[in-house]
Amino acid sequence: MCALNVVKGMKLYMEKFKQILIYLLLIIFGLAIARHFIETPIIAIVFIGIIAFIAYKLDLPKFGLWLFLISFLIRIVVIVLFDTPIDSDYIVMYNTAKEIISGNLNVASTIGEGYMLRWGYQMGYTLFMVLLMLISNGPFLIKLVNCLFTALIVVFIYFIAKEITNKKVARVVSVLYMFFPFPLFFNTLLSNQHISSFLFLLAIFIFMSKKTENMNYKLKYFLIGLCLAIGNIIRPEAIIFITSIFLYLILMTKRIDIKLFLKKSLILFLTYLCVTISASTIATVSGISPSGFGNKEPLWKFTVGFNPETNGDYNIDLAGQFIGETRKNQFKILYDYTIGSIEKLPALFLYKEQHFWLDSDLNTSLSYLTDKNISIFGFDVEFNEIRKILNSINQVYIYLFFGLTVFAIFLNRKRMPNSQFLFVIILLVYSGVYFLIECTPRYAYTAQIFLALMSSYSIEYFLNTKSKRQNIINQKVSAKKKNTIASKKKVLN
Repeated sequence: MCALNVVKGMKLYMEKFKQILIYLLLIIFGLAIARHFIETPIIAIVFIGIIAFIAYKLDLPKFGLWLFLISFLIRIVVIVLFDTPIDSDYIVMYNTAKEIISGNLNVASTIGEGYMLRWGYQMGYTLFMVLLMLISNGPFLIKLVNCLFTALIVVFIYFIAKEITNKKVARVVSVLYMFFPFPLFFNTLLSNQHISSFLFLLAIFIFMSKKTENMNYKLKYFLIGLCLAIGNIIRPEAIIFITSIFLYLILMTKRIDIKLFLKKSLILFLTYLCVTISASTIATVSGISPSGFGNKEPLWKFTVGFNPETNGDYNIDLAGQFIGETRKNQFKILYDYTIGSIEKLPALFLYKEQHFWLDSDLNTSLSYLTDKNISIFGFDVEFNEIRKILNSINQVYIYLFFGLTVFAIFLNRKRMPNSQFLFVIILLVYSGVYFLIECTPRYAYTAQIFLALMSSYSIEYFLNTKSKRQNIINQKVSAKKKNTIASKKKVLN
């Protein structure tokens, strides 16, 4: 009897903890959007409305295939029309790849003032670029492959949304995401976020999909660990998804399934560790990356993230003060920004939350066209005006996905589907991580995929409401017709 009470108590505790997490994310998101001023021209709303309406009405056979082909084609058009210069971290990785191809295997020690030695984790994507550049020299094939993976992201948004809601909702949310300007124009950059985002999404798909329910759990969690490991080698962000999956499993596991939970966790974690450590060791032993895929400046991202002067965003002056300093001095700088400025942290966290989730960021892809004219159908057009429209459309997209996510959480706050609760945890972990480290809107790339998926629940609610209203109207019309016919019969009799 006593053991039964303990089990009931634990169950109740877990339910309460789930509620706390749900309301915590609602509060965080609510505070973020409350600080953000909405200003956008009507053209942006009309554009998104037309896309949503077409997607709602569109019912093609083999929709997933058409979605992939159109997404891929649109992305190819973008990388052909917009030739964004390679700069920042991307130029260092690209030049490192060129040096390796030319036979300079010691390039990590010489390029970018030790950039690759300090941040060895950038070498994973660099080596991937090397493989592609051996097939075709130059950046085009790299961009093309990135387009392939980002088109697959659109398709998997459709697959997941179809499972958690229905086909109509999945069509709307996937087609909307297909035209989302930020990820669309982000294809013009040699970013490591494209492939890693797809692999993280694939891991979540394997974890939650009905199609993998009957898969042997050993194979299933091996594949999840493998996807997370390869994604992390490309871009070290897997910790977010490992934490989310573990937290979800802990909260959702019943007492009788604890052994199975431990087995699943162990398979996932060991697969992840074996793949990442093996890859890093090979890179080190080969001499290509003396630091392996490690991080020699672990305090840097935290120092940037807690810097109140730049609101947690990158600052070149801080880099000059911090990089190359002794670990003792680095800890002192970090202490001054954290414990030493503790009264500034609440305002900093609030700003970072708003900045990460709600600020538009097309400048990374399009700033090179500032104050320039481009030719459209033979007419010279000032690109600044086009960029204003694109920024407005992008901003409306951000508000739309964010607003629908907040509404979906509120809507299902008391009885939430398991899949939605998993997304809540992922978004909450994202918020927590970017409270602590460098925060810029560009880093929201992967998180926005899960905002789009969360939006599915709200879209389903609105479409169901519309359908119910239409049924009521149809019933009233039908009843009216019956009454009219009955009245006519009485008159004839």
